[in-house]
Amino acid sequence: MNPSVRRRLLAVPFLLLAAGCSGGPDDQPVPAGPPLDACALFTFDDARAVAGESIAPMASTFDEAKGRDPGQCIYNSGTIDQPRILSLVIRPFRSVARAKQFQESSRSTLSTISRGKVQDVPSLGDGAYWVGGQLQQLHLRQAHREFVITVQSPDGTDQLARARQIAEKVLGRLKAKA
Repeated sequence: MNPSVRRRLLAVPFLLLAAGCSGGPDDQPVPAGPPLDACALFTFDDARAVAGESIAPMASTFDEAKGRDPGQCIYNSGTIDQPRILSLVIRPFRSVARAKQFQESSRSTLSTISRGKVQDVPSLGDGAYWVGGQLQQLHLRQAHREFVITVQSPDGTDQLARARQIAEKVLGRLKAKA
C-alpha cells in the first residue's frame, strides 16, 4: 500500500475521534447573558387567568431576606393548608446539547415518580413532555434552557391544556425579546 494512502487511512480514526469530542454545533457554549426573569415571562395576570380564581405570589423568608430568584416564579391559588401551585422554573444550560441531554435523562426519573404518566407534547418549543399524576408538570426545552411549568389541580384533573397555555405565552415573550 502506498505510504501516503496508509497515513491518510490511519488518520481517519483520529479525525473521527476529534470530531466526536467537539460535540458538534449544539455543544458549543452559549454566550452568557443576563438571566431571564421567570415572573416577566409568567406574570401575575397570566397566573390569575389560568387559575380562574384568586391567586397570590409565593415567597419564602429566604426570598424576602436575600431577594427573589429570577429563575423561579411561583403562585398559589389555593390556601396555605391546600396549596394549588402554578409556577415557572427556568433552568439554563451551557449549551443546547446539555439542555437536551438533561431533559432526556430526567424523563426516565420523572416517569418512575409519576408511575409512567409521561407523554410527549408535540409542536412546543424544541421538545416538550408532560408529566401527569401528582406532579402535573410540563418540561419544555427551548434552545439552551429548560422551562418547568407546574399547574396543580385541587381535584387532581389533568392540567396539560393550562400548562400548554402558559408555555405558549412564555415562548411568545421569549420570541419578542429576541
